[in-house]
Amino acid sequence: MEFDAMEFKVGTYDLHPEANFNFQLNRMVMYADGDLEEVKEAARKITDMASWVSTFLELGERALREGRTAQAISYFRGAEFFMYGDVRAKHRIYERAMDLFYDHYSRVFEDGVIATDRVPYGNGYLPVWIAEPQGSLGRILVHGGYDSCKEEFLRTVLYLRERGYTVYLFEGPGQGEVLRRCGIPFTHEWERPVKAVLDRYGLDEVAIVGISLGGMLAPRAAAFEPRIRRVVAWGVLPNFLDVVLSTRPRALRSLTRVSLRLRLKPLVDLAARQQMARDPLAEWGVKHGCYAFGVDSPYHFLVMADRFQMLDIADRITQDFLLLGSTRDHFVPPDFYKAEIDALSSVRSLTFRLFTERESAENHCNVGNIRLALDTILAWLAQTGGG
Repeated sequence: MEFDAMEFKVGTYDLHPEANFNFQLNRMVMYADGDLEEVKEAARKITDMASWVSTFLELGERALREGRTAQAISYFRGAEFFMYGDVRAKHRIYERAMDLFYDHYSRVFEDGVIATDRVPYGNGYLPVWIAEPQGSLGRILVHGGYDSCKEEFLRTVLYLRERGYTVYLFEGPGQGEVLRRCGIPFTHEWERPVKAVLDRYGLDEVAIVGISLGGMLAPRAAAFEPRIRRVVAWGVLPNFLDVVLSTRPRALRSLTRVSLRLRLKPLVDLAARQQMARDPLAEWGVKHGCYAFGVDSPYHFLVMADRFQMLDIADRITQDFLLLGSTRDHFVPPDFYKAEIDALSSVRSLTFRLFTERESAENHCNVGNIRLALDTILAWLAQTGGG
């Protein structure tokens, strides 16, 4: 295995006219070792979820036959991302990608660069990676968001370790193997899994980095957990329901919120299913959301999505706070930034960094320039006393 932990690709690409497909294709290349030219060619075949899944399953098989395991992992994981309906098939592809990952990167774990552990939680466990340097500058908890798996953050963990920090990367409810193997759905009460991890290792004076939806989850945990001293929200997501509805017409957004408030389940389910029938991405979004949240209807998915917010507890967050945004985040309208910043009225300090197209970091979670975002976090940690 040849693997350079410090090698981060830089660039953003227009690979598909549909914004979410385009983002996921960029993510596949920048985070997960997908081959840019191969992904460009594949993008021409993609018109819907079914063509996405079949295209990347085929690419994964071809990469394996050609001995390109890193690309095969990327393509199988990419295919699994948009699989829905047949949960057994989805889990089968997930397990295949994971088997390939841990075989391909086995030296990282066998040599003790990253230790693995499981923290008991509910009827299952939270998987944890622990990467510890000599002479640690401090401890950082890292977690992803709505659809992340810890394996895509391998370079991030190794980079932070190389820069002198002890890293605890964990998956919580609704993520990765906690959802797929333990069957534990998402919770907005992120302080619960965070407490379990902190208690397990006797941690105090930690920084927490939440990525994507984790940019909402980490602040929620910090509001209830004094052992967290610094918070990095790597993504501006004050309210997940607002994100889910952000691309819909204003009148539909208002009607949906009123209907939820009045608990008009039949009306909400009817409207959602009509939208799902017209829009395959909406269908995937709702069905994936039901799977991740452990619910069985569009109405309950939207009710749950509205609980995933930080505005109601923002005034309880008293730590140093770093908020990372981007100018062309297709999930997050720019007016969300002000709402979150204004709500953080009690923080010890607030730093907001807006990444731009000229930095190749304008997309969601700065996928075009991950190293720049990590260097920004490291500089901020040093400035606020984290090293």
